[in-house]
Amino acid sequence: MRFISAITALALVASAPSQAAAPAVAPQITLDHRAALRCSAAFAVVALQQADGDAPQGWPPLALRGKTFFANTGQQVVAETGLPREAVRDLIAGEVRTLQSAKDPDAALAALAQPCVAMLDASVAPLIVPDLKQCAAILGLAYDEVHGREGLSPAAQDLRTLVSVLSAREREAMMANGRSGDEADRALAQAREAMTAEAKATQGGVDRYDIAHCYDLAKPDEKTHY
Repeated sequence: MRFISAITALALVASAPSQAAAPAVAPQITLDHRAALRCSAAFAVVALQQADGDAPQGWPPLALRGKTFFANTGQQVVAETGLPREAVRDLIAGEVRTLQSAKDPDAALAALAQPCVAMLDASVAPLIVPDLKQCAAILGLAYDEVHGREGLSPAAQDLRTLVSVLSAREREAMMANGRSGDEADRALAQAREAMTAEAKATQGGVDRYDIAHCYDLAKPDEKTHY
């Protein structure tokens, strides 16, 4: 497990209310609250590892869904206990420290994968599984971003290759179903336009899609290479 600052891991809770009304009785943190806070901490840690390209096994992409769960949990605990946001933040920070100070931090994190992912699936909609056209559009947008920042870097070249592979496979599939090459090209262009508009207009944008599926769709066929 990559060790991180608890404050870094807790940046996602900023959207929770800053202060709840003073409770009539002492705040009661239930076992369900504790479990959700523990999973919030785990999601924060795993999301940072995924962002670094060092994702542990057994966890779905958490850039969007983990952040949503994290924020919703913070808001729920604040609302149901009357604790201020700062106190809830400290509780999650304690869970992060507990994970990182475990005898085997990686094993401690892995043990949370099944129950926490089940909790995530029950409360936050799963990612959208994109098709070939959507994947070509998503990775095309990623290429534009990387190319604009880095020029034709190795990362940009890899993305360009993936877009080419996905586009070619979608074109071949459409032509096999009786569509013309021009129709296939128009469909790919429309998918790109739609994805660009969605990225600008929709909260979460392309992060709402299971981008890992796009890499699976672009894998070389057996006994072939790009």
